[in-house]
Amino acid sequence: MPLISLLSDWGQEDHYLAEVKLRLYTCVPDCRILDISHGLKRNDLLSAAFMISDLLPSMPEGSVHIIGIQDISSEDYVHVAARAGSQFIIGTDSGFFEYFQWISGRKVDEVRLIGSGMDAGGDSCTFPSRDFFPEVAARLIRTGSLDGVGVPGSLSPKVMASPMAVKVTEKDREGNTIGCRLNGKVLYVDHFGNACTNIRKSQYQECLSQYPFTCMTVNGKRLSKPPVRSYQDVAEGSLLGLFLKNGFLEVSINGDRMADLLGFGPSSQVNILFGQSLFVW
Repeated sequence: MPLISLLSDWGQEDHYLAEVKLRLYTCVPDCRILDISHGLKRNDLLSAAFMISDLLPSMPEGSVHIIGIQDISSEDYVHVAARAGSQFIIGTDSGFFEYFQWISGRKVDEVRLIGSGMDAGGDSCTFPSRDFFPEVAARLIRTGSLDGVGVPGSLSPKVMASPMAVKVTEKDREGNTIGCRLNGKVLYVDHFGNACTNIRKSQYQECLSQYPFTCMTVNGKRLSKPPVRSYQDVAEGSLLGLFLKNGFLEVSINGDRMADLLGFGPSSQVNILFGQSLFVW
């Protein structure tokens, strides 16, 4: 049975999610629907891209993913169906796909610009995830490809700051290199108050191969211990960093909600220093 995932900022209080599911069951009666999350903050494309990037490798071939965040098209942002390997993503070209490519470290393989001509008479201008995207999903599942869906196109260039961590070289007053640091920020805060950052394990290891670990700062709070393998490697109530399966650094407090205690949220700063540093914390 085909799998269709849903990711949105619709919430659970209203009936919008039920409407979308009913439409999907009409278009694809034998489909399985996976609810990734509907509790994202409004228009939080970065968290949506993080979730899809994290889950895509575990999804079965031929899966279709509907992104119900900023899903209304405009003159600047058109509807898009994209292929990523053997899976498909339906959404709006408003920044989600750029974030997905940055976070996942891969480019989408094929892009089709899709118009509302395939909808079944619904109002695709106000709720395309209900009245338009299910028809697109049904065609993708029937054919297993983008053939016959929209017209070939590409993602439009956007002026967006890259969400990835930046490596900065540290020099003394004479211009001698004495170390480096990774300037990162939070991508996503989960239900437990743990914060996944944009610092990759590969970046950390590259710096560590050049200079010894000095310290990490989390929203200005200094942590002298390098990333650990498990929450239980530190005492309860202690701040820690560890690398997740997806390769990104998570910062947390063992047994408590770090985001609440440190006033942490998306875009909060996380920095790692290596070698000697003149940087003032």
